[in-house]
Amino acid sequence: MSAPKTLQIFLPQGSPSGIRIAELTTRIVQAVACPRTELEALSRRAEIGHIATYFLFGGTDEDSKPETYIGQTEDIIARLRAHDAKKEFWHTVVFLISRTHSFTQAHIRWLEWKGIAMATGARRYKLTNGNSGGEPFVTETIRADLDEIFDTGSILLEALGYPVFRPLVEKRAVDSPGFDRDEWILTGIEASARGSYSPDGFVVREGSTCRIKLTNAARGGFIEATRERLLSERILAEVNGRYVFTEDYLFKTPSGAATVVLGRNANGWTEWKNKDGVVIDQIRKKAAEITVHRGEG
Repeated sequence: MSAPKTLQIFLPQGSPSGIRIAELTTRIVQAVACPRTELEALSRRAEIGHIATYFLFGGTDEDSKPETYIGQTEDIIARLRAHDAKKEFWHTVVFLISRTHSFTQAHIRWLEWKGIAMATGARRYKLTNGNSGGEPFVTETIRADLDEIFDTGSILLEALGYPVFRPLVEKRAVDSPGFDRDEWILTGIEASARGSYSPDGFVVREGSTCRIKLTNAARGGFIEATRERLLSERILAEVNGRYVFTEDYLFKTPSGAATVVLGRNANGWTEWKNKDGVVIDQIRKKAAEITVHRGEG
């Protein structure tokens, strides 16, 4: 278990939908989140006087994943105005700065490189940058601080709603409790899938296969549209007469995942089963009963 931490989020405009400034109280890193619509307000704040590594977040309704662009700059507001003029996809920027002005060009170049590499590996967001290249050189003294700085930045990004570096399915200890961390299995006609229930939704695992043929009731709706989108983004690929997931993919619900895998309408709560053949719904109800009993005790 990670150590407890105290997180502070300051709302300088008094609204959680405006500019937000997040920090862990014992560390020097701040994360400043700003909607694209508030760049003029941001331009009047002291935080833009820092050099920074930054993240643009956005995407379209047709995308299977949210998008991000990762960069670094010595002039935050000038860079954001350039992106405002040239990049359409983004709606929010989050940039990481040092409260003590201790970041150098070496810090932000390394954080940019590390961010691109980690986001690429996590595969949770569609990265618009391309390859991160080789690791930039930093001195031994700077390198000693960078891992903690990156860890802090990751926590702050996730606290603000952007878990860009966290894989969809994380490694867990063998004795980790809870039904939501177990592996779930779904089999059907020409379909065989593995899944994981997570706090964010239901993840169908890489290598899972789907039946290509859809039932008549599944045509022209969510199932067909989702498959077409996943095929266009190469998250699904046709292999030996089946569709195969080329990477882990997050659905909002077990039912959404089950319908795409089976090619028909399905209730995922009763279709996905664990290794003992017990469905998610049964395990969920049992967990709820245990929680109620503990509360009564």
